[in-house]
Amino acid sequence: MFLSNACVLAVVDRSSEGESRTLRSEYHKTLDLESGGVIVLENTDGDIEISGWAEERVDITAFRRPGLPPRAGLYFLGGHFSSADIRTEKRGDAVRIKTEEEGYREEGRTVHYVLEVPRSVRLDRVSNGRGNILISGVYGWAVVDAKEGRVAIENYSGSLDVRLESGSVEAELLDPRPEDSVRIRVERGDIVVYLESGIAARFTLEAPAGNISSEIDLKQPLPAQKVSSTTGDGGVSLELTTLQGDIKIRKVEGSP
Repeated sequence: MFLSNACVLAVVDRSSEGESRTLRSEYHKTLDLESGGVIVLENTDGDIEISGWAEERVDITAFRRPGLPPRAGLYFLGGHFSSADIRTEKRGDAVRIKTEEEGYREEGRTVHYVLEVPRSVRLDRVSNGRGNILISGVYGWAVVDAKEGRVAIENYSGSLDVRLESGSVEAELLDPRPEDSVRIRVERGDIVVYLESGIAARFTLEAPAGNISSEIDLKQPLPAQKVSSTTGDGGVSLELTTLQGDIKIRKVEGSP
């Protein structure tokens, strides 16, 4: 988890209904959202953690601090959010969350988010600048667009589209359906995908400046720089591309 340690430091004042602020720059808001609803999150720089839960609502916690830390650890936060720092909007079955950019890039500030969402959810867009992104325990649809950092997808099922300029992507994909589509593209960095050993899939893999390796039999000699193959009777489509990095296909832990 990218943000758990930092969250321990925040002391929430719940004096206002539905929203909280603290001396450690914490913003809190809860919005009703039925399973299968849509979430859009647009951030500038900072870490994002999204996890599924059994509730039919979205719980949003955000906090900020100057600059990105050089390494993981505990950091004290400073300053206060104003009501204009973060914009949240609920329309029908969709929730949109946006970090207001004015002043943040000039000050070198980062805004970090922790979201708890219905397990069945459509993450129509999660966008970020510099920072780590973790999505876990959800199924449905997810689109991730980031400039720099680590993207981790855990215990996930459904279609997935990840675009990252620099960093790494690790994705654990479970119970894929034939209609699912998984596309991951990284300009500079590695891609690691965890799959169940008996997966039926259509693989299109490209690593022109690196190597492709796999713990699952892709029916082609490896390592290679380009792979196009089908396992089982086909099914889920997996398109993985890294322009400068390696692609690794690994078995989900416990898979034969």
